[in-house]
Amino acid sequence: MSKSPVEVWLWLLLVMEPYNPKTHFILEECGGDASEAARRIRDGKYDFLSDAQKKNAESVRMKDVREVMELCEKNRVRIITLNDEEYPPLLRGIENPPIVLFCAGSLKGLNNSITLSVVGARSISDYGLMVTSRVLEPLVKLGVVIISGIAVGADAAAHSVCLRNHGRTVAVLGCGILVNYPAENAALKREIIANGGAIVSELMPMAKPSAHYFHTRNRIIAGLSLGTLVTEAGSRSGSLLTANHALAQERDVFCVPPHDLFSSKCNGVVPLLREGAKAVYNFTDILDSFSMYFSNTQYVRDFVADIERREFKRKTPRKPIAKMPENIAQDPDAEITENVKKSEKTPHTELAEELLSSLEPIEAELLKALAESPAKVDKLVETLGKSVDELTEALTNLEIAGYIARGADGDYVLE
Repeated sequence: MSKSPVEVWLWLLLVMEPYNPKTHFILEECGGDASEAARRIRDGKYDFLSDAQKKNAESVRMKDVREVMELCEKNRVRIITLNDEEYPPLLRGIENPPIVLFCAGSLKGLNNSITLSVVGARSISDYGLMVTSRVLEPLVKLGVVIISGIAVGADAAAHSVCLRNHGRTVAVLGCGILVNYPAENAALKREIIANGGAIVSELMPMAKPSAHYFHTRNRIIAGLSLGTLVTEAGSRSGSLLTANHALAQERDVFCVPPHDLFSSKCNGVVPLLREGAKAVYNFTDILDSFSMYFSNTQYVRDFVADIERREFKRKTPRKPIAKMPENIAQDPDAEITENVKKSEKTPHTELAEELLSSLEPIEAELLKALAESPAKVDKLVETLGKSVDELTEALTNLEIAGYIARGADGDYVLE
């Protein structure tokens, strides 16, 4: 593809507008030469252009192009065109790729990284949050770059897990790069850029969000990645559109099986699973598909083995949380009496040292605190002096391992 000036690509974008297959038809006819494509469009060589596009070809001038370039320069937004070396090759290979990407932050290294798109429900459940954290954290630590759409819910959760684990993440916007949408994720955008990631859009910098465009931008989310993971989705979720784009692009599609088959809010992945999407029960299900892309396979094997050792330690047959009284070993009938007595007291007042030593320090502290009395998260924050994020992760691990449970009133109690 010949190297044309940025100005020419921006002129094409202003005239033809984003996500226009006609633009690629013309570029292909011109051998990828954007300058030649612009000349033919300007000279009226194509009757199949719409009236609006023909009018744009007559009215858009270089001063309009320069205004866009100045606005981008002022706001540290880079303009990456289809023939730039920095343009992600995975994205270039999809049908109807963006001819221009507006980028804040850095795409450096993206071309040589393992990339995974993560999408899901906007009204994400506690289960969805737990799955996102448990599946993505090890992948991020292995260097996988996370791509998502920075919407509230599952998108924001995926970006946040990546940042908490010092990884790089890229957010694809459904509006112009200088438009503050969604407003509640403005701080998240800044954090993504500050941590070496990027925010990208194919729309003009000040373009407002539109429902129609959120569908078309999903092809970019899928196109930047080797595979797409759907963490949680209803039967009418927009996440399924991203998964369908990934399938059309012949990329891997991964789905977390729904935790409630009878709810329309979480069974949207069932058709995808039936059609051959890969079920994800652990991060290794994704790692197996991506293993060929890792250069240091021994490092990956050691990493996975270490994770599995820790998981095994948590999932070994549970020993009683309360110490077993000596008289039970001597008198089998005493076990019944002991259980009756135990039910009349505050449960689990003593914790087995062997159990505590097998846990992370914060998990052991939590068990000790809950042995004193059931408590909600805010009370545990006050008691232990830990952050909500730290405690939430530890509580989730303990709940999965079966050591604690959360009651209807929100209190955590020992099982």
